[in-house]
Amino acid sequence: MKLKLTVFTGLLFLSFHGLSQTGATPGKINYNGFYHTQSDSLNPFRFYLRFYEDGTVIGYTTAGNPQNLVPWFKKEHKSPSKGRYQIKSDSLLSFSLKSEEGIVMYEGVLLPGNRLFLDVKSLINKYAGKEEYFFWPVENLK
Repeated sequence: MKLKLTVFTGLLFLSFHGLSQTGATPGKINYNGFYHTQSDSLNPFRFYLRFYEDGTVIGYTTAGNPQNLVPWFKKEHKSPSKGRYQIKSDSLLSFSLKSEEGIVMYEGVLLPGNRLFLDVKSLINKYAGKEEYFFWPVENLK
């Protein structure tokens, strides 16, 4: 696991170095869909994030069909964790999500290609790790 983290961190550094050399700009937050982690056979759960232009962010974990989130994954619904996000220097992102169970803190970067790379620290169960999120566009999202 430590080797995977070292390799991933090295690749991330090289991608940022490449961005600075090519003049490419960092990614931007998209509001017309969800960001999600990848699932696999060992862990079928995905964590979803949804950002709003007013600075609100919501999150939810499920192993279900992502299309089932569309009707109810909104800041008005009581189930998702909720928080406020900040973007600094056009690419640094930070926020915390609060639920009935407690608080989880996130800090990371916006990457080109509609991706997020975040350090995650749970004050609920002491989990700490790095997670990559991919964007999933949703048509007619309200």
